Amino acid sequence: MSRIKILSEHLANQIAAGEVIERPASVVKELLENSIDAGAHHVRIEIEGSGTRLIKVIDDGMGMDGDDVLLCMERHATSKLGAGTNDSSRLHAITSLGFRGEAIPSIASDSKMTITSRTESDPLGTRLEVRYGKILKIHETGCNKGTVIEIKDLFGNMPVRKKFLKSSRTELFHIEEIIKNYCLANSQFGITYTVNGNRIFDFTADTDTLEDRIKMFYTKNNSVPMIPIRDSSQLSTQNDGIKIEGVILSPEHSFATSARLRIFVNGRSVKDRMISHAVSEGLSGYLMKGRNAAGALFISLPFEAVDVNVHPTKQEIRFQQPSSIHKRIVNAVRSAMENFQEQSR
Repeated sequence: MSRIKILSEHLANQIAAGEVIERPASVVKELLENSIDAGAHHVRIEIEGSGTRLIKVIDDGMGMDGDDVLLCMERHATSKLGAGTNDSSRLHAITSLGFRGEAIPSIASDSKMTITSRTESDPLGTRLEVRYGKILKIHETGCNKGTVIEIKDLFGNMPVRKKFLKSSRTELFHIEEIIKNYCLANSQFGITYTVNGNRIFDFTADTDTLEDRIKMFYTKNNSVPMIPIRDSSQLSTQNDGIKIEGVILSPEHSFATSARLRIFVNGRSVKDRMISHAVSEGLSGYLMKGRNAAGALFISLPFEAVDVNVHPTKQEIRFQQPSSIHKRIVNAVRSAMENFQEQSR
């Protein structure tokens, strides 16, 4: 008799969900990315407890019709890779934040989820209720255009996972970091963030610049110098589609944790040692030992020149030409610091 057994669909879903949904902040990240991909201008995020009691995300994006509300519950069902007969080519140039089709079913398998959504052309919306991966009911309802996703009792069916979460303060810190990242990645994006009824952030769409939001997150002192970064090679004859820009605080106001440097590649918040190293090298001689840069660095390049299909969390990437990117970042940061010092004299 064979010792190898096929896992039940429910157990397989829970194992897969463990790669995508590590903590409440993972849920916020996935839902916020979906809202941005849906063309939302403003998103409301409501948290209760540490995020395990309630996560509610309300957006004014394009919404879903009844068929799509049901389809989004299927693993690996997505609207973001576009049409095509060649699967490899569909993964060759990913332009959206989400694309794997894993987030919604993963979250649903670990929580009590409610989705309410309506497109602009539909007179009524659709409401779907799911309890730990099992669909309870779906029906038409009146609602605004856009999507509301409510997550209750996260990890309620997985007490071991819930036990390994950190303190409420730590979990809320991770959620806030996610929200800050996308407030900077999309400085014209409106976000309202509340915790236990207390408003933490309230950014109106189309009002702030990147510099405005960096100052809000990093310092309350408007006199702190902001150093713009722009790849000087953009002014040359190069036409490779690579663009490097951003804003960092002057080294006197740097922070001791590298997490204060936020890195974005094609609008996606990522963690990349090569990029962090390049920024540090560019700041060599300007930063005190043990200190790190603070600010936001944006790298834009052709979508086919970077692979984002590396890890289920989509925070790791691979470049086709990492050495070239590293050199461009070093030069851009070094040039920015030299210009800043000249202007300060």
